[in-house]
Amino acid sequence: MSRELAKMLKFDDVLEYLGEFGPYQKRLYFLVCLMAICPAMHAFAQVFLAAETDHWCNTPELEHYYENCTDYAANDICTEIIKNFSIPLEDETDACGDSLVYSNCYRYDITDIDFYPGKDITKYTNTTIKCDHGWRYDRSQYKSTVFQEFDLVCDRYPLGALSSSMYMAGLLIGGVLFGALADKVGRMKSIMIACFGVSIVGTACAFSPNIIAYSVFRLATGATAMGTFLTAFVIGTEMVGPSKRVIAGVGIEFFFSFGYMLLALLAYLIRYWWILQLAMSVPCAVFIVYYWIIPESPRWLLATGRTKRAEEVIRKYEKGNGVTVPQSVYDEIKAQGKIEEEVEKNKASFIDLLRYPNMRKKTLNVFYNWFTVSLVYYGLSLNTSNLGGSDYLNAFLSGAVEIPAYTLSLYIPQTILGRRWSMFVTEVIGGVACILTLFVPKCGMEWIGITLAMLGKLCISASFAIIYVFTAELYPTPVRTIGMGLASMCARIGGILAPQMILIGTLWEPLPIIIFGSTSIVAGVLALLLPETRNKKLPETIEESEEFGKKTKGIKEEQSSKNNSVGSAKEKYEVEKTAKNLQENGGMENKALDTSTETSANVGSQTTEL
Repeated sequence: MSRELAKMLKFDDVLEYLGEFGPYQKRLYFLVCLMAICPAMHAFAQVFLAAETDHWCNTPELEHYYENCTDYAANDICTEIIKNFSIPLEDETDACGDSLVYSNCYRYDITDIDFYPGKDITKYTNTTIKCDHGWRYDRSQYKSTVFQEFDLVCDRYPLGALSSSMYMAGLLIGGVLFGALADKVGRMKSIMIACFGVSIVGTACAFSPNIIAYSVFRLATGATAMGTFLTAFVIGTEMVGPSKRVIAGVGIEFFFSFGYMLLALLAYLIRYWWILQLAMSVPCAVFIVYYWIIPESPRWLLATGRTKRAEEVIRKYEKGNGVTVPQSVYDEIKAQGKIEEEVEKNKASFIDLLRYPNMRKKTLNVFYNWFTVSLVYYGLSLNTSNLGGSDYLNAFLSGAVEIPAYTLSLYIPQTILGRRWSMFVTEVIGGVACILTLFVPKCGMEWIGITLAMLGKLCISASFAIIYVFTAELYPTPVRTIGMGLASMCARIGGILAPQMILIGTLWEPLPIIIFGSTSIVAGVLALLLPETRNKKLPETIEESEEFGKKTKGIKEEQSSKNNSVGSAKEKYEVEKTAKNLQENGGMENKALDTSTETSANVGSQTTEL
């Protein structure tokens, strides 16, 4: 069976006639890239959906005074006077020193104490109690957030982190679920299910009655958003040839960055979290029309033996690119239909990624790199609030800094550095930049730390784009999407742990940065152990993928193949000579011909095995 699969026509062979990235592929690719915008907005939406705002205890005895404050132009001053009477001050320590701030979780017990402006409450009571009548929120910037609506403060504060972790868990589930689904039923069916799902569950999330429902919907949104982006990425890279894979793999990342920046713009214009959630979710349903516009991946169709549909799609490519594919190519595709049923019975699975030794080493290495890149990427993204200033501008800049990162990742993997050394350079520089921030003074020279952090994020963003392309090239077509899905699962584990890394900074502040920097450097070194894939044909079978990267063995096998070829040629020559002599002597012609045919078949069989 492996010999038959090896003989099957590869899509890269067809692309020699169609063109590696013709006009038709470019139009399809642009449409596919648009699908990355929705997942990008949902990925970082939590920054605005659950934005934390200043809050303090609601004091029912002073309710009517708060209402009167709205009638004054100096509303902030009025509110400050009331807070000064009802809310105790607490010490707060930051990098620049100590200060006093109003408590978020306690208030004075002012029962039977009359209020008037400027009254020193500490002369009448020092008794404080926990907030027992809810909270009041500063709504000057955010009119409504999940943080405010569900009171995710004080004892309920961890519930806010729950929704973030649930979204990351959804990305993990979506990577595996839709990765397997895309390899089984096809890329387009899978992506349609994901697009429809993200629109439905995203809309439902906007009407969540409580934080538990919101978290569950965020999990489902994460799963479907990952299914959308992951499958779109695979479709985009599978429609082009070897020399254009980096362009296709990185190009979609630019649209992801645009989605990030678009989120900042929408959040600036829409200050109510549930309306923002609807604005991100409902438009995703538009992409369902792609099912009738974008054909199924011809690479997947050929690799899974669906030759009839593959021929139809290839003819669309041929017409769209204005080229001519020889009839012999279509004849060969039709001939492959004879083994279609056998291919269906022998489909590869995710177990094959770990079954064979060379595949296993590459897979574990890839998984660690995905884990690290995601851990550092999301860890640094969570710290963008340290920039100060406008949240909207910070988010926009955080998305904008990825554009030069993706531009970098578009070119350096195509140079002599290739994929491996590009991963090494970006991950090591990113890790070193993170560690250097530990030596920057925290007060008065924040811009140096910010610059290093942005450099680290730029490099790790470039690594993220490169690892997507690198992984797609390492895995064979039958398990490419599930391989990408499992790798993405490892990335989501890193994403889930990233917020926890930030939290352990309360135990020892430098620890998160040390973890981010060291893991990134180790990942860069390990990337050098992977085989180079620049300008190489994608492996189409498990057998090809297992042999790919066996350098020493490959040299020995090549030499052995040459020797065997010489021996086989001599053997064939002797057989033909014997047959000719027998013919001239007038005896045993049929036997000689049978012997020649049988031996030639054996020679061909040996060559195929080699």
